[in-house]
Amino acid sequence: MQQPLPILLSTLLVTTSAAYADSPWSVAGGVIAVDSPYANTDTKVMALPMINYQGEKLTLRGYTLDYTLLQQHGFSWSATLAPGQFFDSSDSDNPAIKALNERKMSLYAGTKVSYAANFGRLNASVTHDILGHSDGLKFNGDYNYPVKLTKELMLAPFVGVEINSSQLSNYYYGVAEGESSTFDAYELSSTVNYNIGLLATYKINKNLNVNALVKYHQLDADIEDSPIIDTDNLTTAMMSITYHF
Repeated sequence: MQQPLPILLSTLLVTTSAAYADSPWSVAGGVIAVDSPYANTDTKVMALPMINYQGEKLTLRGYTLDYTLLQQHGFSWSATLAPGQFFDSSDSDNPAIKALNERKMSLYAGTKVSYAANFGRLNASVTHDILGHSDGLKFNGDYNYPVKLTKELMLAPFVGVEINSSQLSNYYYGVAEGESSTFDAYELSSTVNYNIGLLATYKINKNLNVNALVKYHQLDADIEDSPIIDTDNLTTAMMSITYHF
């Protein structure tokens, strides 16, 4: 997987939370399809059960935990904790890819700032791999603009950027010296990926809504040039239903 699920889910939940500000708890279930950048590896389709909580300070968004440190006039600053991407090399149909080391899921901790106004919402975060699998840093930034077309239907286009440190880029997309008998060693510097997408939310009633999301990712040229990668772009699609108590 390329795109960490928490970022996708945060985009979904932050954008839709305003319509249900009086409901601290919600549960959701859905299906997500995520393209894999790794050679001869099929799109992964997964079920997503989620429990969400929006408290005064503490927020649980599926698999991401935030604690607000400061909030005023549309600005918020928080500490954040979230799992990241991973790759099980056995998922590939290519024997050379299967022989690679597994890229394990890490846990990222750091800080996030957000600003909401009439022109939309800006989010930015800096996090570090605290489990030490890559020992890398990442920056994520995105902008979304919710548009309420009808009482029930809201669309929210968004754009974003992801900057990965060289350690993180090498762990997930590089080939270590001696790791493979097929691929030459390949080392990356820091990488920059871009994304654009659209979220649609339909409110069935005061407690229930349906969400659909499509997101396109443009990968850094250094990732594309890696011998274990066979694409320069990825697409993610998700549908879910959320019940607000």
